[in-house]
Amino acid sequence: MDFLNEKFPDAQLSDQLNGDTEILVDTKEYEKVVRACYEAGYTFCSVLSAIDWKDRLTLVTSLCRIVPEEVNTRTIHVKVDLPRSGGRVWSISNLYPGANWHERETYDMYGIRFEGHPNHRRILLPDNWQGGFPLLKDFVDHRPKRPRLVRHRYAE
Repeated sequence: MDFLNEKFPDAQLSDQLNGDTEILVDTKEYEKVVRACYEAGYTFCSVLSAIDWKDRLTLVTSLCRIVPEEVNTRTIHVKVDLPRSGGRVWSISNLYPGANWHERETYDMYGIRFEGHPNHRRILLPDNWQGGFPLLKDFVDHRPKRPRLVRHRYAE
């Protein structure tokens, strides 16, 4: 990943045993790193989600380079540390249209806002949801409990 080392010398870059590369960047550099990866042939965004570490959130964007002549798919995991509340990064859905839904889901579940997103609204939760962000570790579900319906199967 020489192109990342050259363009972003301040980023923390590490190679994994499986051949993937991880790069931890500052929030301001996120869009530039993703654009550099896109221009280097990493044209498929396979995952965009977050990790809750209790003291911060880490946005993880996995970008793949799929070339028929190459045996293995190469993947770069771009990571950004964000505050647990009010985290914001630029949307990458202009480069990766499939990231549109991933970004909306990440907002729904973790509360990370994506600036410049073309349709930044809820995708999994109702539009009037007021209960917080369900995948945060301190989330408490205050909805009333409903009875669990179980369908019994009978042997014939």
